[in-house]
Amino acid sequence: MALAGVLATTSVAHAERRWLRANFHAHARAEAVEDDGTETAAALHRAVRAAGFDFSLHTPHCNSQASTAEAFQEQRAAEAQLDVPGLTIAVGQELTVADGPAYAQKTHVLGRTAPGNLNHLTLVGNKEIVFFRALTPAAACERAHRDGGICIVNHPGPGPMMWEEGYWEAPANRAKLDGIEVYNGQALSAVAVDFESRYREATAYRGLGIKVAATTGADTHGPKSVARAQAKLAGFAGAASKLVRLMMPSSTSRRPELDAATLVWADGARVEDVVAAVKARRTIATYALGDVRVTLAGLGEVRRTGDVKLRLDLSRKLAEVTLYREGVAVQTWHDADAAEWAETIHAPAAYVFAARDGAGRLMTSAVWYEATQRP
Repeated sequence: MALAGVLATTSVAHAERRWLRANFHAHARAEAVEDDGTETAAALHRAVRAAGFDFSLHTPHCNSQASTAEAFQEQRAAEAQLDVPGLTIAVGQELTVADGPAYAQKTHVLGRTAPGNLNHLTLVGNKEIVFFRALTPAAACERAHRDGGICIVNHPGPGPMMWEEGYWEAPANRAKLDGIEVYNGQALSAVAVDFESRYREATAYRGLGIKVAATTGADTHGPKSVARAQAKLAGFAGAASKLVRLMMPSSTSRRPELDAATLVWADGARVEDVVAAVKARRTIATYALGDVRVTLAGLGEVRRTGDVKLRLDLSRKLAEVTLYREGVAVQTWHDADAAEWAETIHAPAAYVFAARDGAGRLMTSAVWYEATQRP
């Protein structure tokens, strides 16, 4: 099946490398372990494949006491037996880590009580269960790394149903991260929230100064999960909810949360291939731009020079393309199918391209230039 998504190239050729459309965040019904979706794991993976994906990760919450080490292995074994042609199926976790110092069980928005913080990491490639609220973010990532896996910050927030302020960003925690969820399909489709600014802040040397991949996750909870979230929003804050709905991307997909996809340049479709590509930051976060091809030399690389040369090429014109340096927009191209930038810098800088076109948007992983300050 041809890839229906945004494609890119880096400056390094690889004979076997290809682009995969990956989902790193999805829920199904409780089966062997606890989860809160409405469809079976088999139905979930079929829906993901129907939306054009090549890699599908089921991330059960595993929050209940029934989610034992043995039950987790049972879940993995059951999904390993599923056969969806063209799709690599894997089981990870959406882990709730131990509460941090600013954790709030309830929050307040526009004078009303709102849900509290959700400190959630996606674990990819973990071979064993990580128990609910048992580990700090750093320790949880270390557990995943021990198994050859990775960890991704989901809905980085801060805010209701997102991370508590300053927790994943703490130096000990951020040093262990592999990716940050730029687009959460459920949040973006239901409440018009994206996390582009958090990724730019995280990767800027003057921000958090970490080298992590830009990723996405559908965060699907079933075929009607977006409609249910929108209905809850409508009863939450009156006029404010109407404003949010006006801001929402106008996707016409039957399951708009599945418009969120991570494009991963990998050596194959095995879990270990996808993990290696995310570690190398060969990723582009996308939402509803399934027909565009992108070429960006140096995607995810660290370049030891102060001579910056960047060129983004698109297969068709997009309404707006913006280049960010150190988290700040330096130039925007309108109705453009290419963007080129060159300069000489004397201090390290991170560069990120973003684009928008109607409901669609994308953000590349950064390219880092590490020039030292001249006397």
